[in-house]
Amino acid sequence: MWPTMSDVTVALAAALCALAVKLTDDWLDQDRDRIVGRANWAAGLGAAAMVYAALLLALAAGVNAAVSLALFFASYAIGMFNDLGRLLPSRLSAWQESVVVLAAGIAACGWRTMAFAVLFVAAVQLFDDCLDLAGDRLAGQRNFARRFGTMECLIAGLVLMLAARWLDAALFGPVFAGAAVVYIGAQRFKGVTR
Repeated sequence: MWPTMSDVTVALAAALCALAVKLTDDWLDQDRDRIVGRANWAAGLGAAAMVYAALLLALAAGVNAAVSLALFFASYAIGMFNDLGRLLPSRLSAWQESVVVLAAGIAACGWRTMAFAVLFVAAVQLFDDCLDLAGDRLAGQRNFARRFGTMECLIAGLVLMLAARWLDAALFGPVFAGAAVVYIGAQRFKGVTR
């Protein structure tokens, strides 16, 4: 079956959002990535990295606001999971700010799209932690694979990915395709971004 125009726009929104998340994550992790010699796009872009991340997120929202914002909100909230007790500039703890962001996501995107995004992004985070295990250990970075084990994270990631597909099969394929394109592209250009 050929993808519909809706599938293409969802995949494009997911890819643009994934790029925005990648740049934001790289911006926040520059020091740790430098320690372990990990590729970091933000290091090459300097201060412009956050401007490009905002531009990519705006483009993603222009293509499909509900999908891109749900994925970004889920990425933000799940990014806090390794240090839920930390006090943030908002004067909220990381877990409190995550709850606020997820509630805003439900209000803006609907509960089903937000739940899909949380399941999908959590699975990606678990898989990524397995791949980054050695570097994160060297940098002293908290990591679910370090805490719970690689096999446990792979199994939990697979369960979450299947749950996301079960929750919204129509959304799963295009979001997976968009995220996969960015991930594969990031792996391919690792040498360029060091």
